[in-house]
Amino acid sequence: MKKILFVFILMYSSLVFSQNNLANSYAEKGRFFVIGEKYQEAVESFDKAIAINPKNALFFYYRGLAKANLQDDLEAILDYNTSIKLDATNFEAFYNRGVSKYFLKDIESAIKDFDKSISLKSDFSDSYLYRGYSYGDIQKYAEAIKDLDKGLLLNPKNGSGYINRAIVYIMTGKSKEAFDDAEKSIFYNSDDIRGYNIRAQAKAIQKDYKGAIEDFTIVINKKPDNVQAIFNRMAVQLNLEDKQGACSDYKMLKNFGEKPNIEMEEYCNKK
Repeated sequence: MKKILFVFILMYSSLVFSQNNLANSYAEKGRFFVIGEKYQEAVESFDKAIAINPKNALFFYYRGLAKANLQDDLEAILDYNTSIKLDATNFEAFYNRGVSKYFLKDIESAIKDFDKSISLKSDFSDSYLYRGYSYGDIQKYAEAIKDLDKGLLLNPKNGSGYINRAIVYIMTGKSKEAFDDAEKSIFYNSDDIRGYNIRAQAKAIQKDYKGAIEDFTIVINKKPDNVQAIFNRMAVQLNLEDKQGACSDYKMLKNFGEKPNIEMEEYCNKK
């Protein structure tokens, strides 16, 4: 009887080992799909891994990442929740759940996740940066600046960090600081039009109207339907008494469906 039982245990252990290997194989494929930005394929691979082994926190974590990159943040959060229940020591799970909550505008809850991520790993710059973005969204500007300062100290080449701090500086009336950060944002990430937009606003506040127009024009050339940039350029051109330029921008605004403005109608039709 003992011998038969021993053989049975060996056979069972071999089966478990084989199943775990299969689950890990699917998970490894999924992880490479995530790295290769093939997110739907990643989800499908992790589905198979989880079906075999639903107790592995990393399987849920990586599937959550894939879903988040497919803009399915609600489903991503469900996977992060399960991952955290299985292993509450992974700072990245808290961080990424916070990011998904941030994009869903669940700001207060996102901040709590960034708090937890920082408590688990205090030198991860993105946790501070996203907590700073979150504080900025709810107009807690002092807290936002403190976190953005820390995040940029840890990662001084983060263009997104600089532009978000520049936005906070604009909101708090610090145009010089906003200009400096916008410059850095453009240097590290010239494709982000927000850098040019904030630099233009800072220039306008400092009465460098021609410089502001140049930057607003860059924004509009990169994104022709940016109504706010068109409106801001129009306002600057009015300050310069450039009737032709201001009325041209006003016409663009109407073409994008903006309501007619009585004062601009009279100004542009006046001979």
